Amino acid sequence: IPFYPTSFTSSTTVANNAIDFTEAAEKTVHTVVHVKNKTLTSGPTNIMDLFYGRSRPREVVGFGSGVIISPDGYIVTNNHVIDNATQLEVKLNNNKIYEAELVGSDPKTDIALLKIEADEELPYVPFANSDEIKIGEWVLAVGNPFNLTSTVTAGIVSAKARNLNEFDGNPQSFIQTDAAVNRGNSGGALVNTRGELVGINTAITSQTGSYVGYSFAV
Repeated sequence: IPFYPTSFTSSTTVANNAIDFTEAAEKTVHTVVHVKNKTLTSGPTNIMDLFYGRSRPREVVGFGSGVIISPDGYIVTNNHVIDNATQLEVKLNNNKIYEAELVGSDPKTDIALLKIEADEELPYVPFANSDEIKIGEWVLAVGNPFNLTSTVTAGIVSAKARNLNEFDGNPQSFIQTDAAVNRGNSGGALVNTRGELVGINTAITSQTGSYVGYSFAV
């Protein structure tokens, strides 16, 4: 039975041309922040409150990610990360904590802009043109899944211009990837291998609430 080689490329050439994620990861982990959302709600806190129809104020804390996009402290995140917040707190990769101000938000595109007043210029991620990203291109997802800060996962762009709900009337054009994204990654960075921002990680499709192979970025 004849055998045929499947590649004529030497192993040395492959090693020299291999994709290297380390530079992009090193650049991006310092620009992705941990966002804490404190919200005041009211409702019954025990069976007696429920029985007598009483409501008590209580604080609910949510977590997500954000991306520094300018050295003076502007941060992009998802609208659903900061929705209904009474207090916003941002923690940098160097563990410094700042109170954040909500500059503006757009629920339709699920994007929000925050601002912190830091005492120094901050590392930030430059923008790439997301229209030029190609299916099959390597990307990194950087965020804080399950409150695990500065987590980097890799995957490829598996689809573009994905509409997750064609009946909601919202403009949707998600980048679909197979980079692992879980709860807490929302608002984090999707970057190319040069460490340039191509999207904001926003959603997953899952029957369990955990990552099963696909994630979506604005």
